[in-house]
Amino acid sequence: MFKKLLLFACVALMIALVSCEGKQGEVGPKGDTGAPGPAGPVGPAGKDGEDGTGGGGGALIAFMGELETDTSGNAIVGDTAFFKDFTADEIASVEKGAFQVFIKDDGGYFPLPGYVLFEDEAISYGYYYVVDGLGLYFPIFRTSAAKVKKRTFEEIRVLVIPAANLRLNSNVNWQNYEEAVAALGLTESNVKIVRNSKLRKTFKLQ
Repeated sequence: MFKKLLLFACVALMIALVSCEGKQGEVGPKGDTGAPGPAGPVGPAGKDGEDGTGGGGGALIAFMGELETDTSGNAIVGDTAFFKDFTADEIASVEKGAFQVFIKDDGGYFPLPGYVLFEDEAISYGYYYVVDGLGLYFPIFRTSAAKVKKRTFEEIRVLVIPAANLRLNSNVNWQNYEEAVAALGLTESNVKIVRNSKLRKTFKLQ
């Protein structure tokens, strides 16, 4: 009997508690905005980026015009003041980078080392370069047999490719003139005309 009375009392108490709960009131108005907190510390400055396109950092096209080889099929092009308008940093970047020489014949650009296709035969040429102060020189030498050794090239173009461009464009085929120029972001406005000024040195061609 006592257990029944206790159960009845518990049920009655729960009903009383539920009946006493009132309706939820409305949300009050938004309070005023508090004063802003103090500014956080300034973060460290980021590193300067490297320009891999757009002809920056000394990238350019050197145009050396028509050139006639000697009777052995060899030639030298260059300029005693090629780097006159370069900064010291640009010269250093170019020296750590690369050059790509192209011989133009019959409207096509042929990369060296490699074959140049003339109307009557194909002749292979190689080259090396010499940086001497502000001067830049390219001895070009024949590396295959030739029926006619003395030749005239329509023009010679040299892509100057600084080290930064090589790192940022590692998948570029630098021996393809159009692809290489596009990767460097160069146009005809970036062409440096080299007059093939009188060379100060005599180079032994291979």
